[in-house]
Amino acid sequence: MIIYGSKATHLKSAQSNTATCVSCGTKGSVSYSVFSKHAHIFWIPVFPIGRVGASQCGHCKHTVTNKEMTGDSVNDYKNLKNETKVPFWKFSGLFLIVMLVAFGVYASGENDKKNAEYISNPAAGDVYEYKLDGDYSTMKVSRVAGDSVYVFINEYVTNKKTGINEIDKPQNYVDFEVAYSKAEIQQKFIEKNIYDVNR
Repeated sequence: MIIYGSKATHLKSAQSNTATCVSCGTKGSVSYSVFSKHAHIFWIPVFPIGRVGASQCGHCKHTVTNKEMTGDSVNDYKNLKNETKVPFWKFSGLFLIVMLVAFGVYASGENDKKNAEYISNPAAGDVYEYKLDGDYSTMKVSRVAGDSVYVFINEYVTNKKTGINEIDKPQNYVDFEVAYSKAEIQQKFIEKNIYDVNR
């Protein structure tokens, strides 16, 4: 279950020496506060979604939201809001997402390099994960002789890539070899029919 939503946190407050409370008429008792709203996932702030504010009288505790402010209060609040910067940690979730995406791209590139090396130099025991007509299965290299790669074919298929682990079992492979040339294996990899190699 993904827990997400929004939350407001206090950024800054300032006391006004000139503002008069609209409720009790006390002068110099009004303070203004700015709050930052941010979206969060699992309570980790992802990005800010705006700033809100309020004023409160220290004498009678009467509170006015920034949307309800009038007259000089509007200017006092705007001045405080302009002075208030959104802290960097409000973007921490977004930073984590960017880092995860960057790591995923890097890891994918490294995996592609590894696969290309394994395809160029096949070895007994390599397991090729391949796609055929919308289904997924595996074949295991039994031996390499000259330009030929001999494999055992998995008798089972799955309609999802994630199902490969469930069918990649020793008892699921046929007991006779099928021969491919190294060039054929290479072409299957180039065409993405073979998409992963486990060694």
